[in-house]
Amino acid sequence: MKRLHYVEGHVVTGDDIAEAVVAYARALALRGRSDSVDLPGIDVDGEERRFQLLLGPSSQMLVSHEPWHGDELTDEALVADVGRRGLQISGPDPVATPSGGSPVAVVPLEADEFTPVEISSPEG
Repeated sequence: MKRLHYVEGHVVTGDDIAEAVVAYARALALRGRSDSVDLPGIDVDGEERRFQLLLGPSSQMLVSHEPWHGDELTDEALVADVGRRGLQISGPDPVATPSGGSPVAVVPLEADEFTPVEISSPEG
């Protein structure tokens, strides 16, 4: 289990859920966008309930391991949905090309390395 520390609070949730939420928060931050995620978690009394997190460009989260002796919280539909939402916003930005021109190479902002690419002009 993982503890997501967020603002002045926290939520304890399953490892896969925490990983998906953090990855989605990163994708949103790179695009300057925000969204909310409704996830299962354990409250301060040890009871399972739903939490809603607002994720945005200035979201700051710390994730830590949480010792837990109960069942791991899982929500496969949520993990798939959050992953899908992250993929939808993480593609390269569109680039305008002259009419009839060749596409321009684009390196996504998420790339860990930027490799020089030789681009030829539409005239050849």
